[in-house]
Amino acid sequence: MTEQGNGKGRAQAEEWLDVARKAAREAGEFLRGSLDSPGEVSYKGEGHRNPASRADREAESIVLGILGRSFPDHSFLSEETGRAGGPSDHTWVIDPLDGTVNFIHGVRYFAVSIALLRGHDIVLGVVYNPVADEMFTGTQGSGAYLNGERIRVSNTARLDEGLLAAGFPYDRRSPAFDRSARRFARLAREGQAARRDGSTALALCNVACGRYDGFCVEQNELWDYAAGILLVSEAGGRVSDFDGQPYRVGISRKETLASNGRLHQAILDCIATTR
Repeated sequence: MTEQGNGKGRAQAEEWLDVARKAAREAGEFLRGSLDSPGEVSYKGEGHRNPASRADREAESIVLGILGRSFPDHSFLSEETGRAGGPSDHTWVIDPLDGTVNFIHGVRYFAVSIALLRGHDIVLGVVYNPVADEMFTGTQGSGAYLNGERIRVSNTARLDEGLLAAGFPYDRRSPAFDRSARRFARLAREGQAARRDGSTALALCNVACGRYDGFCVEQNELWDYAAGILLVSEAGGRVSDFDGQPYRVGISRKETLASNGRLHQAILDCIATTR
């Protein structure tokens, strides 16, 4: 690509990023203001494990409105609405409220997550934690940032010195849930400590900025982790499936391991017996 072409590509990426930041911030400010009144809560599937609140839907409307007006030729995939828009090489993947269970219980740990796909490639990621006012951003090939400052994964090289995290699927009756429970127990035993904080997007951001040394999850949806995967990769980390194969949208299984890279094989070995 020519220098002019590179410049045009960077300008386009900055345009996408500016709009995504605006959408994430406006939705996040709405969520922060709705913490004490989440509104009616409904449930997906049986039981009360996978909730969606009125705030989820309203935050999603804010994000889709801003992105849709700015990029009417793009397509969209969001948690509450599903697919929208016509065929396009560019697809916005949106989780308007990652950490709904935390939110409806008043736990101040949740995020707005927005990613942009070009084909099978994740080219942009934005995750906003409105309570901490932390905006994580990244574009393909340009690094990852927290509130405008460059971030990097940790340098931890020993598993027993690593702070690790894991996510769980909503379906408690699934084999994936049982595997996740065994996996969490192994990480807690072999690492320095293990956490389950209720937000896949923020867990991945914590890997990207060096707070966590590794995170794994199985049977989450693309909107939960698309932005975070890009951020970890751009911060110098490694993302794979549980066999160690590089993660690819639409190709890889629904399992993700993100790490600082130095601990990746040790974590793979640790969780191998839980497959």
